[in-house]
Amino acid sequence: MSTSYQFDLLRTYRYLRLAMVLLVLLLFVSVTMYINSASGQMLQSISASYYTPVRAVFVSSLCAIGTCLIVYQGNTDVEDVLLNGSGFFAFIVGFVPTRPEDKCVASAIPQDVRDAISNNVTALMAIAVGAFVIVMGIQVFATPASEKALSKGAGAALAFSVVAFLGLAGFYAFNRGAFMCHGHNTAAILLFVAIVAVVFVSARGLARKQANEDGRPVRAHFWNRYFWGFVLMVVSIAVIAITGPWLGWLDHWVFWLEAALIAQFGTFWLTQTLELWREPRREDAPVAGA
Repeated sequence: MSTSYQFDLLRTYRYLRLAMVLLVLLLFVSVTMYINSASGQMLQSISASYYTPVRAVFVSSLCAIGTCLIVYQGNTDVEDVLLNGSGFFAFIVGFVPTRPEDKCVASAIPQDVRDAISNNVTALMAIAVGAFVIVMGIQVFATPASEKALSKGAGAALAFSVVAFLGLAGFYAFNRGAFMCHGHNTAAILLFVAIVAVVFVSARGLARKQANEDGRPVRAHFWNRYFWGFVLMVVSIAVIAITGPWLGWLDHWVFWLEAALIAQFGTFWLTQTLELWREPRREDAPVAGA
């Protein structure tokens, strides 16, 4: 492979990764501008921006981020499967709006919103099935033998993703009204679980790379920057859950939880981008001249 071709591929990886950071910033800037224009009145959640002038940015950003997560090839099979799952859930979060009322009744949802959910989610489910078949076909018929085998962890992550998809699809197909009320929250929870898992998996990958470089045990490198990021995400969830819904000390706690996790994942993604700036995968040699 020529050096110029390698650099073109590397540049594509770089732009794809940087696009993710810029899309997160686009969403944050748009939400911040709306809050400032509303005299500092906070949203109950970032997802509630669907019902504000931020709607176009919210939906388009989630769809674009979801596409980037799916297209990007993770450093390991496990990371790639988790990123693919995260990307799919991002589309559901964008297509199915959160409900502002405490107790949602599907019949009370405006007809145009129900029509939009039915149209868009049906299209998404159909395309997701088609995409899965195509990807599995490529894996079986157009992948070198050395790359076909999935690790046990990747198999488990893939099984989790398939089960999650089938669960959401069944939820949508057999209880459409409940899905319209709770599909957003279900997909959002799965999305955040997946991105927290991505940070943990990346911490393990970096530890293995450092262990191979200096010959020390993997456990000696486990407390690296990504693992600390994973710990911070878990602590953020615990602290906000305790001070928000449990003790009632933190208003708009869903907003702060979403903001914290998105900002932390964006920071992780930017940090990993710098780490992989010269090689898309940790085990590869840096591209000459990059």
